[in-house]
Amino acid sequence: MEKLNPFDDPQQRSLVLANSELQYSLWPDFSPIPPGWSAVFGPASHGECLGWLQHHWLDMRSAALRTAS
Repeated sequence: MEKLNPFDDPQQRSLVLANSELQYSLWPDFSPIPPGWSAVFGPASHGECLGWLQHHWLDMRSAALRTAS
């Protein structure tokens, strides 16, 4: 049986991380949060985190690019 990558595993408890440019990342909750990122949602199910991202991350441009526009 093939093991899923934790980033793609719908059973994996996850976090939503954000950086200073208001870019987001779906992150497995067992893995340390990388420098420059902080948790903004979770831990929750993979699906709940995806739902949060779809509701909150409406503009994928960095904060600097949004401000320059």
